[in-house]
Amino acid sequence: MINTPDSNNLYLGAGSVFFDRFDVDGESRGFRHLGNVDTLEISTSVELKEKKNAMDGTKATYAEVPVGSSAEVSMAITEFVKENLALAMMGQDSELLQTANASVTDQPVGPAAAKVELDKWYDLECFNPTVSSVEQDTTTLDAQAYEVDAEAGMIRLLSSYTGADKAVAGVAIVWSGSIPEIAAGDNRWKVQAMTAGVIKGRLRYISAQNQSSGPRVMVDVWIVGLNPEGALGLITEDFGTFTLKGKVYADTSKPVGEQYYRMIDL
Repeated sequence: MINTPDSNNLYLGAGSVFFDRFDVDGESRGFRHLGNVDTLEISTSVELKEKKNAMDGTKATYAEVPVGSSAEVSMAITEFVKENLALAMMGQDSELLQTANASVTDQPVGPAAAKVELDKWYDLECFNPTVSSVEQDTTTLDAQAYEVDAEAGMIRLLSSYTGADKAVAGVAIVWSGSIPEIAAGDNRWKVQAMTAGVIKGRLRYISAQNQSSGPRVMVDVWIVGLNPEGALGLITEDFGTFTLKGKVYADTSKPVGEQYYRMIDL
C-alpha cells in the first residue's frame, strides 16, 4: 500500500481504450480497440440545490442539498479506420461493393445537356471504370478532348483541346467502356454519415504497463452515449484527430451504487 505523500502517486497515464458499440437492440457486440487515443477524460459533476437565508441580510447559504449527479466522457481519437469514422460521423460502416459491367454503352453523364460545361468534373457514378469512348450527340470525342480520373470515377471535357472532334458545351455526354467488380474480399469500405440517431456502448480503459507515473488502473464505463464534438480534420498541418464526447448513463442491471462507472487497481 502506498500512502501520501509519495511522488509515485503522481499520474501521467497512457494505455489502451476499447469500445463495445451496442447493436440496434442495445446488445453487446464485443470490445474493439480504438487504436491511439491522445486523450481520455471523465468529468463527474454534482448538481446542488441551494437555499439562501431569508432571515438575515447577508443572504448566506441556509441549506445545500445534492439533487443529482452526472458524468461525461471525452476522448480524442487519431486512427482513421472505418469503425472509428462511423463514430465520428454518427453513421454506419459497411463494405463498398460494385457490380461488374463488361459492356457499358452510351451511359449518360452529368447534368442536362444545356448545363454541360467544359473543364468541370462530372461523376461517372462508379469506381475505376475503363472509358473506351465518349460521345456528344453523334460525335465521338478525340481522346485528348476529355480527362478521366478513374480512381474517383470522374470525367471532364477539356477546353484546351481545339482539334477535330473536340468537346463543346451545352451538349449531353455519354460514355462507353466497362466497370470492374468490387467484391467483399477487396476490403473496400464506406461510411454513411448521420444515419445513427444515437451511439451507445461500453468503454474500457487499461493503463499501459510502462506508463510514466502513477498506479495502473482499469476503468469501466458501463453505458456511454457518444457524439462527435468539433471538426473531423481532413486537411490539416498535423495528424488528423477527432473528438468524441458523451454522457454516462446508468446501467440499471447493476446494483445501486455500481451503475455508472468504476476504477479498479491493477
